[in-house]
Amino acid sequence: MTGISYANRLRLLLIIAITLAILALYFSPITQSRNFYNYADQRTFLGVPNFFNIISNLPFLLVGILGLKRFHPHHLNAIEPRIRLLYPGFFVGLIAAFFGSSYYHLTPNAFTLMLDRIPITIAFITLYCIVLSEFIKPAIGHRLIIPAVLYGLLSVVYWYATDVIGGRGDLSAYVLVQVIPIIHLPLIIGLFKSPFSHGRYYLYALLAYVLAKWAESNDEQLYALLGGVSGHSVKHLLAALGGYMIYLGWIKRMKGTESGS
Repeated sequence: MTGISYANRLRLLLIIAITLAILALYFSPITQSRNFYNYADQRTFLGVPNFFNIISNLPFLLVGILGLKRFHPHHLNAIEPRIRLLYPGFFVGLIAAFFGSSYYHLTPNAFTLMLDRIPITIAFITLYCIVLSEFIKPAIGHRLIIPAVLYGLLSVVYWYATDVIGGRGDLSAYVLVQVIPIIHLPLIIGLFKSPFSHGRYYLYALLAYVLAKWAESNDEQLYALLGGVSGHSVKHLLAALGGYMIYLGWIKRMKGTESGS
């Protein structure tokens, strides 16, 4: 696909991951803002506090259920058999994200935020391992999924433990869970070839997620601009849209065609 040898493409991904890990260690502790829990939209509706930040999680549940419902009869030649269980695992992660995020916004604090971040971490890592397996080598995702998920879980727990002890948790381990896949995924899709069609939907999903992070960082500005729709609610909708893009790509895909077709 490119003039770069297969080995050098792998080295590039490894160098990027190591560099990001060194930077995270160098800049640690990485902490979230002091007003992190002070969301722009804290309105109570029907007796439910932070109602719109909760209800905007509903698309996670819908996409997760839709994915599980359609996955069972999905043609088996359109999935990688060595990581077959990871595909529905991604949709289970979206469903768990609905419950975790809803519970967190009902009572925002460090403990409920930890419960919110755990399913997001699992879904993100699962998707990353799927892409590694489809575009590079099936054995990679198969072997990496357990240690990667364990790292992700420990990174969230580490943040919570340092938050309880020091008052401001260290996110340096956790940020790698998101930053490495965000940088790796477009490179993997651009540098390697998948045997499955509609690989571009992974890029659509990544774009939706990047926009979701942007909306999250502009919570108050969007709340004022959109007349009562906060950036954090938009974040939930865009992140769920990313999950829906994954779903669309999977139900459209076939084996034996170009990844971007």
